Amino acid sequence: MIRFVQAFFIEGESYYELKWLLLGEWLNQGFKMYSETFDYTGPIAAFVYKYLYFIFGRSSFIHYGVSSALIIFQAGIFNQLLLKNKAYDENSYLPAFLYVMLMLAVPDFMTLSPQLLSLTFVLMSLRNVLRRIDNQVTDELFLNSGIYLGIATMIYLPSMIFFFVFLFALILFSTAVTRRLLLYLFSFFLAFSLCALYFYWRGDVSIFIDSYVIQNILLDANSSINLSEFLLISGGFILIFILSVFKTWGSARLTSFQQKIQQVIWLMFFGGVVTFFLSNEKSLHEIVFTIPAIAYFWTHYFILLKRRIFQFLMPGILVFGLLFYSIYAYLNFLSPLQVDEKKSEPKLMILGGDLSYYTQEKVLTPCFNEHLSRRAFEGLEYYHSAGELYKLFQKASPNVIVDNLGVMPDVRRRFPSVESAYVKTNDVRYEKINN
Repeated sequence: MIRFVQAFFIEGESYYELKWLLLGEWLNQGFKMYSETFDYTGPIAAFVYKYLYFIFGRSSFIHYGVSSALIIFQAGIFNQLLLKNKAYDENSYLPAFLYVMLMLAVPDFMTLSPQLLSLTFVLMSLRNVLRRIDNQVTDELFLNSGIYLGIATMIYLPSMIFFFVFLFALILFSTAVTRRLLLYLFSFFLAFSLCALYFYWRGDVSIFIDSYVIQNILLDANSSINLSEFLLISGGFILIFILSVFKTWGSARLTSFQQKIQQVIWLMFFGGVVTFFLSNEKSLHEIVFTIPAIAYFWTHYFILLKRRIFQFLMPGILVFGLLFYSIYAYLNFLSPLQVDEKKSEPKLMILGGDLSYYTQEKVLTPCFNEHLSRRAFEGLEYYHSAGELYKLFQKASPNVIVDNLGVMPDVRRRFPSVESAYVKTNDVRYEKINN
């Protein structure tokens, strides 16, 4: 219900929301990830976007629906792991409720981001880590924890930090033997190995490793908002977190095991902060990795409220405050992309990072990241890379090419058939002859 209210006030799509929709559409045209798609999105996330488009077409509504289902599922996992481990003196669904409310307060809450997909598996791994700290000793706990984190990393690379966070927690708060730690390590690399095997079978394993792993780490940060705007948008989360922490420290009486849980939650919070610095997007999607910690401490805050007036007023203030907060932040800081009829032109290939041309038209560009696109066209000097680029142009067969990267002179020099097929009409525009 809250999402319908928010969607009523929000028009247009954010840049990343459009990018993930277009990525699924591009891959469904038969183009391969990484070798024919110049982007760093995780292979499992790309797989999800591809098959959502295959089943439902380009539909923001479907992405909203899947993201909503994921948040509900995550809230269930989060509530279950806290109740099962007796993190609070009272059993309730309050952690799940607060988790959902905080997720809905993230300004671009409706996007099905790789971060949101990845967090699902991070929470599933956290559940196993807490079971181990509760002295449940089975090889399965270590195996499943590693598998979940491996999947999370293949969805969104910076979430690999949680492998080290949970490894530290296992060593610090339990007596994990070397054999089980090695099992944890092996299972973590299982998802990467399967992805690498798939790309090896396809002949693109080196491109996969370079685009997703190496360049993903080395890419310069690209943010759609500046630091002051990010802090302003995040101010509500920061304030809630600080108040909840001080209330918990000042009033809560925790058992020894509850203190261990709190320390693990702290480690997860710092892991969420580190993912922000590891990310090359520096977007608001990173906030989701800190939501479990904020919801954990905020639950303590609500449980410790003693006065009836506060117990009555706070839920209403919470719901309406977060509802309007997310709408205000989205409209004032995220600048949703609007449809520009002047940019609508069928079979148009944009060589550059401007995806807004495709808000109405069918996507026809491999360039989803400008840096990786430039690196790809540097391969014109090498036989194999040049051959892949030539096949890409032949398969796409655009009517018009807009060269914002300045690479078309090299393309035309390298491929005479492309030079003879397109005529230059201005500094960046090339049109197909006899179109």
